[in-house]
Amino acid sequence: MGDEIVSLIVIFLFIISATIVGIMPGMKKKMNLEEWAVGGRNFGRWLSWFVLAGEIYTAFAFLGASGWAYNRGAPTFYMIGYGALAYVVGYYVLPKISPLGKKYGLMTQPDLVEHLYKSRTLAVITAIIGVAFLLPYLQLQLTGLGLIIETCSYGQLTRIPAMLIAFVLVASFVYLSGLKGVAATAVIKDVAMIVAVAFFGLYLPIHYFGSVGGMFEALDAAKPGFLTLPGGTKNFDVSWVMSTLTLTGLGFYMWPHFVPNSFSARNPDVLRHNAVYLPLYQICFLFPMLVGFTALLVLDSPLKTPDMAFMTMVQKTFPGWALGLVGGAGALACMIPAADLLLSTSMLFTRGIYCKTIGQDATPEHLARLARATVLVITAIALCLAIYLPNMLVNLLLTGYSGVTQFFPMIVLGLFWKKATKLGAYTGLIIGEILVFALILGKMDPFPIAGMNLNAGFVALVVNLVSYVAVSLITYSPVKVESEKHNYAGAGVVSKK
Repeated sequence: MGDEIVSLIVIFLFIISATIVGIMPGMKKKMNLEEWAVGGRNFGRWLSWFVLAGEIYTAFAFLGASGWAYNRGAPTFYMIGYGALAYVVGYYVLPKISPLGKKYGLMTQPDLVEHLYKSRTLAVITAIIGVAFLLPYLQLQLTGLGLIIETCSYGQLTRIPAMLIAFVLVASFVYLSGLKGVAATAVIKDVAMIVAVAFFGLYLPIHYFGSVGGMFEALDAAKPGFLTLPGGTKNFDVSWVMSTLTLTGLGFYMWPHFVPNSFSARNPDVLRHNAVYLPLYQICFLFPMLVGFTALLVLDSPLKTPDMAFMTMVQKTFPGWALGLVGGAGALACMIPAADLLLSTSMLFTRGIYCKTIGQDATPEHLARLARATVLVITAIALCLAIYLPNMLVNLLLTGYSGVTQFFPMIVLGLFWKKATKLGAYTGLIIGEILVFALILGKMDPFPIAGMNLNAGFVALVVNLVSYVAVSLITYSPVKVESEKHNYAGAGVVSKK
């Protein structure tokens, strides 16, 4: 049996096993919308851990970390720090969000925004922006999945059929089991990923250079300065790294799918506990980087696609079964986050747009059916875009992290600052998003200012925050705020249908 057949068999054992585990919760019990979307709000520490951690190892973490190490060098190390900073934010923010969801029946990020500002229009705008950034993020998982399976099958299974097969399976367990299916499969994915990246990340440098230290010594001799900023780039210097760490640390939990994940926790202590220990996951980012550095020294010719550094090194060094193990773990690293993105995008459309506009009188049963049907529609749209228009959403993808981070002042200050106002939220969000697109699409990222090269999203966030605070201070009125609360009571998401 050839290496390509063995590799494909191993990959599909991973994929099929995860799918079976994913559909089981939905087969055992017919779920209402709350159980399907937020897991019935009863996830304990372990299940919540895997739901939250499941978003760390995506296609970008698996392929991007090794690709950045191979191509850019020192700037790659920002990936180790941003998650640790994000968990500090999560320790204080997520436990504040969770009880609101249980008390007022909130299920999505727009629900939270509507509750904080008593504005259905602001909630709809938040949902539209969320869909705009989640769709290219979903396409990224699709593209990464296709590349992984195509490479690990030695070209026997091409990108398009690989994406079709895997995402039909993903849609099936999301449709049936919702967040419980995502959580169950995240356990398999995380264990497989940690084992795969840790083994190959340590083995490959030792195999070729005798030790990890030997690999770094060889790299420093072959490419002096590659491991110090700005590494293999021109302007990703210390100021860029610091501003990027700030941006990504603050924006980590602003992705729309983390809010319903927080609503799924049994109580706030579950989220606090996990925030304390989740930084351990950041250690695992080192292993793909070690493979990327090794690839730079070992491979005979430059890679056309740096993100394939990990796969190429395993293919060069090991037989088909080992490549299948990496391919299976990598496929799950794309599929499971994609499942959560599908679920969240479906709920953003159903609860965040439809339910707050033309479907205000919809019953919970109707919304549940619509949410499940939307999963299938979004899967079809994402597949079509990935197959026929793979570059269409590149600009949105480039602005993704910077774009969702613009939610930070609106959500966090809305939770903790009594003088936050609706007009302040509108002003900050709109200015921040416009500035993100203007700077990034105008090729001004990094943004040079005062001898520094700042992340464009960080610049937008600062302007957003200043605008938000200034307008809120100007427009704040205790009497007006109380009047809005009174007039809005019972009109929005505060009522459980």
